[in-house]
Amino acid sequence: MSVKSLLAGVAACLLIAQPTVANDAVTEREDRMKTLGSEAKTMASMVKGRSAFDADQFSFSAESMADAMEGMLDLFPAGSHGGDSAAKAKIWDNWEDFSAKNQAAVNAIAGLMNAADEGNEKAIKKAFGMVGKSCSGCHKKYRIKRD
Repeated sequence: MSVKSLLAGVAACLLIAQPTVANDAVTEREDRMKTLGSEAKTMASMVKGRSAFDADQFSFSAESMADAMEGMLDLFPAGSHGGDSAAKAKIWDNWEDFSAKNQAAVNAIAGLMNAADEGNEKAIKKAFGMVGKSCSGCHKKYRIKRD
């Protein structure tokens, strides 16, 4: 086998593998977004008084959100929009802003974890509101709204 044939084969494998990497990233980030939404729903019920406040559950949910956000930017490789993805293409045209919004969400969730650990209900409600603002700030600009 010639070096030229070998390089052509490697290049073909890389081209075939690229969509798989993007698809895996889309699946992973959407799974994580579902986790974030589920945990937010659990916490919102407590914050709004629809269910009894459970400090342990609240702390668990906040930690689960932090875990879901870990490395989130890595799950947005270039070209991982379109198809089943709800990501708008302008994410990659505005990567600096998108990254800043991601960091704002990470920071807001860290603040929520701290408030949950302290158990101060007023601080928890404020921190939960900040998480909601950070999520919606990104979703309004960078997420395709679906029914």
